[in-house]
Amino acid sequence: MTSLARSVLALTGLRKRFGATLALDGVTLSVGPGEVLAITGPSGAGKTTLCRVVAGLETPDEGSVRYGSEPMDDVAPGRRRVAFMFESYALYPHLSVRDNALSPLRAPGGGIPRERHRAIVDETLGLLEIAHLADRLPGALSGGQKQRAALARALVQQPRALLLDEPISHLDAKLRHKLRGAIRQRLMTRESPSIWSTPDGLEALSVGDRVAVIDRGRIEQIGAPEDIWLRPATMTVARLIGDPPMSVLSGELEGEGDALVFAREGLRLPLPAGLAADAARATSRRVSLGLRAGALSLAAEDAAGAARGEIYSHEPFGKHEIITFSVAGGAQIKIKTRTAARVRIGEAAGLICPPDALALFDTETGRALPASAARHTTHDTRDHARPQAAVATTGDLGR
Repeated sequence: MTSLARSVLALTGLRKRFGATLALDGVTLSVGPGEVLAITGPSGAGKTTLCRVVAGLETPDEGSVRYGSEPMDDVAPGRRRVAFMFESYALYPHLSVRDNALSPLRAPGGGIPRERHRAIVDETLGLLEIAHLADRLPGALSGGQKQRAALARALVQQPRALLLDEPISHLDAKLRHKLRGAIRQRLMTRESPSIWSTPDGLEALSVGDRVAVIDRGRIEQIGAPEDIWLRPATMTVARLIGDPPMSVLSGELEGEGDALVFAREGLRLPLPAGLAADAARATSRRVSLGLRAGALSLAAEDAAGAARGEIYSHEPFGKHEIITFSVAGGAQIKIKTRTAARVRIGEAAGLICPPDALALFDTETGRALPASAARHTTHDTRDHARPQAAVATTGDLGR
């Protein structure tokens, strides 16, 4: 097989069914040399199946996998030179942590001189803060330690493609935030394409050069982290990405004089001019309104332009607070604020919705209307800037 260094990993039209369950539904994407593609979606969305197809552990019913110009569909898993960190760890129980990490380097075709094996492994174990566990067997490790041992086994390799299936999901929050930056920095030095799979949308935004959101086996949106964050292409993306995610309410478009209004029980919200112009061209009056938590604010109940409701819950987190605002009919809207709010559960209040807090979706198709997909401006750069892998915490990632 010819060398595929600095080749694109390309997946075209992948479909995979397990009985009545369609695990992958026409997945098409590519990952460039040295690029990290973060794939995020809920449990059962198809993330692991996608990785297993790339590694050759599952055979797609339709579609193809290519590295550069070479098709991989008939290439055995062992000859693909793919490093795959399994979500289930899959450690050799009779080997120590160090020997587990050394095992792929000792295999034929490892590509790294034997005299460098020990140094590479020990450096990687140090990076993952498990060097002191090098001589332990997997049975003597905690779940988070096993996860890092499995991660080390993948990171020491020089593969054609690197697949990380939930590589830090079982670590405590402090270590998870520290390591995602360190691992991201390590991946940036590689020439091979990498896929990082995670159910955590904020993690995906922090580590990926691009992010792919998948649900029920179908890619909902692929784009730069900023695009996924600011311009969700579908209601599914809006409900998955954010801290907290957008609140999405179903309703209808109604005319009110020269204005266009989003209306539902307990809420009538005039749309800003730009959004209304595109909404007026919608094929259906049935729409869903997305409200970005980090751009909303509370006001007095009788404040001009405020939607009326009451405080349903209040969650202080120190440097920010999450307030749930309830309107008549039971709809709830999440607000994220960095200013201390003196609120009482059950008290009446008003909700201010600036233009950049809003996105409109076609309720029937679930897709964003044109203005929602293209027009947002930044309300607060602290809330909307791309999270930085090395320093971001969930508190910094307001929506």
